[in-house]
Order: sequence, then structure tokens, then C-alpha cells
Amino acid sequence: MSFSIIAIVLYGHEGQIRTLPFKKRGLNIVTGQSKTGKSAIIDIVDYCLGRGSYNVAEGEIRRKVSWFGLHLAKGDDEVFIARDNPGPGTGTGSKVYYQRGKIDSYPSLDEISKNTTEASLKTFTTQFAGIVENEFRPTSGTRPPLSANISHALLFCFQPQGMVASKDHLFHRTNDSWIAQALKDTLPYFLGAVDEEHFKHLAELDQLNAKLRILEAQESKRLQAIELSRNRIVRVVNEGKRLGLISQDYQAVDDSVFGYLANIASTPVDAPTVMQDFGETIQNLRAEQTTIQGRLTDLNQDLRAARTFLSVQTDFTREANEQSARLKSIGLYKTEAEERATCPICSSQLKTLTPSVEQITTSLQRVDNLLNSAHRESPHIQSHIAELSAQIERLSDQLKEVQRELARAISEDENARAAQNQLIARAKYVGKLTDFLETFQPDDDSEDAKDQIGELQKMIAAIRAKLNSEEMASRMDTFLNLIGQKMTAYSSGLDLEHSGSSLRLDVKKLTVVADTDDGPVPLNRMGSGENWVGYHVLAHLALHWWLRKRNRPVPSFLILDQPTQAYYPPDRIEGGLDQIEKDSDRLAVQALFELMHTACQEIDLPFQLIVLDHAHLRDEWFEDSIVEEWRGGVALVPSEWPNG
Repeated sequence: MSFSIIAIVLYGHEGQIRTLPFKKRGLNIVTGQSKTGKSAIIDIVDYCLGRGSYNVAEGEIRRKVSWFGLHLAKGDDEVFIARDNPGPGTGTGSKVYYQRGKIDSYPSLDEISKNTTEASLKTFTTQFAGIVENEFRPTSGTRPPLSANISHALLFCFQPQGMVASKDHLFHRTNDSWIAQALKDTLPYFLGAVDEEHFKHLAELDQLNAKLRILEAQESKRLQAIELSRNRIVRVVNEGKRLGLISQDYQAVDDSVFGYLANIASTPVDAPTVMQDFGETIQNLRAEQTTIQGRLTDLNQDLRAARTFLSVQTDFTREANEQSARLKSIGLYKTEAEERATCPICSSQLKTLTPSVEQITTSLQRVDNLLNSAHRESPHIQSHIAELSAQIERLSDQLKEVQRELARAISEDENARAAQNQLIARAKYVGKLTDFLETFQPDDDSEDAKDQIGELQKMIAAIRAKLNSEEMASRMDTFLNLIGQKMTAYSSGLDLEHSGSSLRLDVKKLTVVADTDDGPVPLNRMGSGENWVGYHVLAHLALHWWLRKRNRPVPSFLILDQPTQAYYPPDRIEGGLDQIEKDSDRLAVQALFELMHTACQEIDLPFQLIVLDHAHLRDEWFEDSIVEEWRGGVALVPSEWPNG
């Protein structure tokens, strides 16, 4: 069971209250002339039930009303919802008042205040409509899953003036492609092709799939680990061979390798021996080598200096002997020359005076002395050179011996370090091998995991069989066929094109189709507004017949705005049939309302058909169905209410 409308309540800015009551069951007619507020009723109801946008037309209603209220009932459960009028030129309000329980009287304007949010209002009304948790999951495309809510359910409940006569769109707001797709997605749920059991199975399927994904992920990791371990085993075995812990001819061919490696890991490794410290010996030898090399450098420098000195002395002696020989020629002259400015040989005049015999004799004596000194020093220098050469030879022999000892010490040190490093490497290898075996050794629980995966897959397959999309499609075809039969039956009372043909709902295109001898004819190829209105009315009546028959969670009301607009001239004030010129049009209007009256008696309760129209028929059943008549100054909003 879903809810119906008890009343629409309007609040003036000074606290005035205007109540528009409805009968909970059957036909409710609000008749009246144009511009009295009839068309605003759908927008008010939609707004109070959680619509995000506020679509009441600009004019008296926006200026004179401060709050809109809606009284709903579902059996003995009642709800009162009020939303603020945001005023002229605005798109939505921000205040929501929600009250649940027995509503004996409506709160005053002073008592109304915001006590919830727009999002919460949509949740409350969705639950009040009886819409349980549900989800549509597209099988193709990139659309996310969709849960049906009150906004989707209301698409079946409103036929505004511009929609009820549309040839292109059968449902409210489906000129928006997103909303049209949402209606297609949620239609199986609302018609009952998928029920609560379906969603329980979906929830169970989600849980099983979650468990399966975890187990499969664990199994995948295990298989990856096995594959990785095979590569690791090869590297581990090769490293063991390199360290001499594994025989060179060993080959890992099966799982027995883990036992073999376990034995290797348990083999004790000798502790690293304390390496003899050759560092000090090497350091001392290198210091001695450096000292000898430095001493050799100094001796070689001294030797080069001595040899250079000896060479220079030899050159000096040779030059001095030549000078002495020249000076000794002074003996050719016995006496001092009379004129030192005259050459004694050729008697020519000299610019520079010739040295005296005494001066020459003195110079010769000095040269002889130097030569004697040089001859005395020469043996000492040669002896010094010989001594330096001997020292250099001894030190060179010592250097060679030190270098041989140094090379031997370095070699022994390297061998000792290599042995110690190998012991350390073996110890590290055994540690890594132990860790490897703990990580990659096959787990005995792997078979249990495989069994669990197999069991879950069987359970998932069983649930998927219950969620068979073909079965759901078959149910949808059956339900749509029954709805089409009811549409066909309703059409027999109306004088429409293709009336009496087999009618059906095309859920892919969301339209009415008449199957004729010439082929299928969709609504947009049926001529004239009378046909479009007629097929809209009978299609929605047939839908609500099915929804109430199956007790589906769609609000149990249908509001039709101006279904006779195609027949009444726009300038007519009265709504009698005499205002219609053509007899055929009068008959069509009469037949249309009789269909509504008959359908309301036939559709399972609770069902509420609210018709907002210009017409006023004189039949007793029509008069009994009139809720209010707005003519002669009477309207939805009293004219005396002040503007806000």
C-alpha cells in the first residue's frame, strides 16, 4: 500500500490558511476557468514531495503564499509536509517542515519552522511510499548502479498540461534523457518484475562475491609466490653452489628441493676465525719502505752534487793550466818595458796600459796556488763519491727486501680476509635461506582454500540462476502484455485512431504503440491532439490498474491537468458540454470522463485520480466527484490575500 493526498494547505504571509481537500479514493475533479491556479497543483505536490527545483509559475501564487503544505495518508499513518515559498524569481526554497502521526489539525504559520533538510525529506517520502532498498545494475555501458526513490515513482503520478497532450513523451519529465533512462532502469522494480527477494539475492550475491574476491586474491598471491619461488630457488641454489654449501651437480627438479634446502639451512656454519692482524706489519713495512726511499733520494742528490763538483773542478784545472802557461811567457822579458803605452813587440801605441811584469808574476803565482789546491782536493771528492755509491747500493738492497716482505704480508692478509668473508657470506646465506623457506614453502592450507573457492563459485552460480535476466525479461513481457490488454480494453470506449487495435507500452522508447494490420504505429505517428490525450489517459490508467493490483510502491494517485484541452475553446469561461461546438468533440469529452469514472471504480483501492480541468459535466457521478469549482473569482489562492 502506498500513500494518497488528503489535502493541499496554503499559508498566507499573515497566517491565513487555505485548505484544498481531496477524497482518499476515486475520482477528484477540480474544475474551473483558466488562470485560477489549477496547473500549479502538480508543481506544489511535486515540490512538497522533495523536488529540488521550485517550478510554480510567476504570479499571484508566488507573491501571496508563504508556505505550501501537503497532507498525506497511508492507511492510518499520516504525514504533513510543508516547504517555504522562496518567492518571485527564485528556483528553490531552503526550509522543510516534517510531521508524522495522526494529523487532527494543521499547524499555524507560527508553529511551522525548518526541522529537516531537503535530502532527508526525499528519504522520508521514499520510505513512506514503501520503496525498499533496491538497485538496478546495468549489464552494459558505463552507467553506475541506480536505486529507485520517490522521484522516480512520481514520474507515474503527474501528467501536466504540456505533457498530457504530447505526442513525443508519455511520462512526466522524460524530455530529459537522463530521467528517461532512469525510468527505464527502475520500471522493472516498480512493475514488480523484480521484487524484494531479488534484492535480497543481490545482497547475498555481493557478500559471496566479496568473500570470493578475497579468497581468489589470496590464491592468486599464493600462485604468484609459487612462480616467484621457482625463480628464487634457482638463484638460491646457485648462490649455495658459489659458496660451496651445495654440490655443483645438484639440480632442483621438484618440491623435494625445499627439504634439501632445509637440511642446508640446518647445517652449522663455523664461526669466523679471528683474522691475524697483518695491518700493523704492513703499516711498519710501508713506513720502512718510505724511510729507505727518502734516504735513497737524499743520497742520490748528494752523489749528483759531488759528481757535478768533480766535473767543475776538472774544467777549472784545465782552464787554470792554460792560464799558467800563458803567464809563464813573461819570462821572455827580462826588464820592465819603458813605455807601457807602447807595444814591446811592434812598438805600436796602446789605448790601455800593459800590465807590469810584477802584476803578471803575481797573477801567475795565484793561479799556481789554485791549481795546487785543486790537485789536493780531487782525491777526497772521488773517495766521497765512492762512499755515496756504496751507501746507495746497500739501501737499494734493503728496499728490495722490504718490498718483498710487504708483498708477502699483503697477500697473506688478503687470503685471511677472503676466508673470513666466505664464512660470513655462508652465515648470511643460511639466514636468508631460512627466511626464504618460511616465506615460500608450500602451505598445507592451500587445498582448503581451493575447496572454499569451488564451494563459493557453486553458491554464486545458484544465486545467479535465481537472478536470471531472461526470467526477469520474461516477467516484464508478461506484465506489459497484461497492461497492454487493459489499455486495449480502455480504448474501446474512446473514439480514437487505431482504437480497438492491440495496444502496448514500448518500454525502450517509453511510448504507446498500436499494433495494426499495417504494422506498429507509435504515438508520435497518430494524428491530432485528441488521440495523444486519449492514449496518455488510458495508458496511465492501465499502469495504475496494474500498480494497485500488485500493490507496488508508487504513490496511489494520478493527477491529470487539462485532459480536455483539445476540445474546449480557450476563451470559454463555463465548462459545460454546450461550450463545445462539435458533437463529436462533446461525445469525446463525455467518453473520456466516463472512462476515468469507470477506471476509478475498477482499479483496486486505494487509488485517487485528481483531474484539473475546464470541463463541468452535468452527470450526477461527475457532480459528486467535484472537489472545488473555481469560477467567478474563486481560485486556488484567495484574491484578498496580501502580497508578501
